[in-house]
Amino acid sequence: MVSMILILLLLVPLFLLVLKHLPFGIKNIPPGPNVFQILWNISLFVKKPHIALKNLSETYGPLISFRLGAQLVVVASSPLVVEEILKTHNRISSGRYLPSIYYNIPESSNASIVMSRECNDTWKNLRRIGQNYIFSTKAIESASEIRKTNVMEMLKFIKSKKEGKIVNIEHMVYATLTNIMTTLLTSRNLFGGGGEGEGANDKKVKAFLNEVVEDTSNLGLTDLFPILNVVDFWNKEKAKAIYQNVKFIWADIINERSATQGNPPTRAQDFLDILKENAYTDDEITSLLTEQLIAGTDSTTMSAVWLMTELIKNEEIMCRVREEIANQAIERNNTINESFLSECRYFQACIRETLRLHTPAPLGLPHRAIETCIVNNYVIPRDSIVLLNIWAIHVDSNNWEDAASFKPERFLEYPKVDVGGSRHFEYIPFGSGQRQCPGSNIALKSVQLVVAYLVHYFDWSLPDGMDPRKLSTTDKFSIILRKEEPLYLIPKLRNQYN
Repeated sequence: MVSMILILLLLVPLFLLVLKHLPFGIKNIPPGPNVFQILWNISLFVKKPHIALKNLSETYGPLISFRLGAQLVVVASSPLVVEEILKTHNRISSGRYLPSIYYNIPESSNASIVMSRECNDTWKNLRRIGQNYIFSTKAIESASEIRKTNVMEMLKFIKSKKEGKIVNIEHMVYATLTNIMTTLLTSRNLFGGGGEGEGANDKKVKAFLNEVVEDTSNLGLTDLFPILNVVDFWNKEKAKAIYQNVKFIWADIINERSATQGNPPTRAQDFLDILKENAYTDDEITSLLTEQLIAGTDSTTMSAVWLMTELIKNEEIMCRVREEIANQAIERNNTINESFLSECRYFQACIRETLRLHTPAPLGLPHRAIETCIVNNYVIPRDSIVLLNIWAIHVDSNNWEDAASFKPERFLEYPKVDVGGSRHFEYIPFGSGQRQCPGSNIALKSVQLVVAYLVHYFDWSLPDGMDPRKLSTTDKFSIILRKEEPLYLIPKLRNQYN
């Protein structure tokens, strides 16, 4: 009780101070709840903001706004409004809102593809490098052997050490995808090959990366009240600690590359080589490697986990997927041909349906209006945070029939609805516009290959004889959409592959 009174005593003068600096002269901003309505539902806002914001859109309309402290937040929840923001106002909505902790990292810079505040020349150059060496069709196809090698390591691990035992699917897939991504970036695995990332160093690296995601995606007190930045010592110290941890992850790899730079090449060029050639500093390279690793593993891992969850729950769908893979994607030596998987239309429909129902990033990453603009006849002031409730669009019955159900068939009926989001804004799992995720095709390739291997070579059961139909699909928000309960499964090598 005493602590609550102290908090109120501190917040009242702070609130009065903020009131003096708010731009109340701006008229016709989108409608929305007041601060008391938000506080009344604060638990849902904190735990599941995608649901809370969907509920508000049903009351106030497809474009709403509200204040978090001194910051105006605008949320779009319909295809037409999102299209207006990302297509009509593509340039204006291309800014990125960065939590204040980014500005407290001593070595922070503008060298970023994902989290660049502006789409400036540095961003364009990095995007070009990424496109040439990671994201292009040519780069993705040339990396097929990297994907196959690491997925085969996963397969061997299951066969030799995990058959008949409980497997944490998220941990195993994450370790596999991390090694795929770090090999693409640096020509080296980060985790012990094929396992669940449970080695001592693996656990330490995972903890550091999780810390980066959590601490750099949450709004702090200085985001709500920027005037407090001068006294926010905790934020500054936390930022320093985060950066020291990510330097630990990459230091040996970067130092080794620096020592051999200029020697005759013994392998194909990778992303790290190109960054070195373009004279990016070690600190900039550390940031770039970290953001690319996180962007290429977290959401992709959860998409694979959600797809496995739906296949386990729906036996008929699982059987159809297995039959299609066996008929269309298997070579004579009983290995899966990755290039043939793209022709497995029903399997591809299952992946698309997973991305719809379990949207990887429900609210995307926050945009920032770089200028004042008019959207849906409302004013969006400059520097507003602009959120796109992609999940709400994906589960809206106005956009999708039987929207709450897992029905891959819908994507067989509407094959032209693709993941690109440039024409069909009712389906934008990877966003759209200038800030669209550049790694969407890598993610799709990785998900399809990992899951194809898991379902083709193994039967899977739930621990303690649990009925698969009762498997929970309750989600947990953490920038990306996680399963609230981890997916534990028991593998058994299928008879024809013993």
